[in-house]
Amino acid sequence: MDIINAINIGKKFGNNTVFDNLNFKVKKGEVVTVVGPSGKGKSTLLRCLIGLENIDSGTIEIDGKILVKDGIYVNSKKQSEILSEVGMVFQNYNLFPNLTVRQNLEIVNNDSKKIDMLLKRFGLYDRKDAYPANISGGQKQRLAIIRAMMLNPKIIFFDEPTSALDKDNRGEIVKLINELNAEKYTIVIVTHDKQFVDCLDSIIYDMT
Repeated sequence: MDIINAINIGKKFGNNTVFDNLNFKVKKGEVVTVVGPSGKGKSTLLRCLIGLENIDSGTIEIDGKILVKDGIYVNSKKQSEILSEVGMVFQNYNLFPNLTVRQNLEIVNNDSKKIDMLLKRFGLYDRKDAYPANISGGQKQRLAIIRAMMLNPKIIFFDEPTSALDKDNRGEIVKLINELNAEKYTIVIVTHDKQFVDCLDSIIYDMT
């Protein structure tokens, strides 16, 4: 079953056409990597799929629910319901610098037991009172993944997850993505990192 189905979607910024009549499908439980050089619309596609950008034409369905049909979006309440099934790990992490590791999670979902469980699982429990400026890039990435998991999404999107990481941390992210997929999360990754893609067992969608 397709959990993401984008049909003939188009996106412009002014007179610049980012993509037109683009079709993109992801089956439930798949890991899909969207690859291609900068400027080809990879991140824009991702932002359209999670509702941070609006498409100009086409249809997007998430888990069988219509988010936008022929360029016309459902109402904001339905959008929120549909998009609650997706989580996002941003390239620059988008952590709140004035909040501790734990507070960055509490602002999403104040479930203390779940927060403790995930912090321990991802090796961040002893850093729960630290601020983002005082944790490493790999730890920030793990915190961003935990935050994406806090609302129990069915799909997790990653935007350039290895862009700020060294070789060792790249391997750690591969391991984490494989673990998430084994737990039945659907994973969509935007990246230009060929070495990273080669380490993943994924379906490749090429936007070159």
